[in-house]
Amino acid sequence: MRILIVEDELVSREKLKKLLSEYGECDEAFDGEQAFEMFEKAHKKGESYDLITMDIEMPGISGQETVELIKEWEYAHKMKESTNHVLIIMITVMEDISNIMSSFREGCESYLIKPITEHSLEVRLKEMGVIKK
Repeated sequence: MRILIVEDELVSREKLKKLLSEYGECDEAFDGEQAFEMFEKAHKKGESYDLITMDIEMPGISGQETVELIKEWEYAHKMKESTNHVLIIMITVMEDISNIMSSFREGCESYLIKPITEHSLEVRLKEMGVIKK
């Protein structure tokens, strides 16, 4: 499985990489713009991502805006109708309902509140069908 971790905070990014590396190959992006470029480039190389973890609050374009760009790209390339579309988990410290609802409207499949634990991540991955453990 190919995983893209999008997080502007180095410590959080490294923690996610440590937790997710047992499930697949992890790449890292520090903001939404870099994440979208990596997403697009991976598709062009035939090495698309299976899972993206996306922080909401980042410099530049937000995680929600980045998800919107990714989902628009998938729609334009007819990926949304297939099983090849990327699964996205939004990750944030914000627990308010408006951010949660907005994230799901933009196209994420799941949502996690920081601090992320091995257990909470594993539960989400199982719920999404990413892992079977």
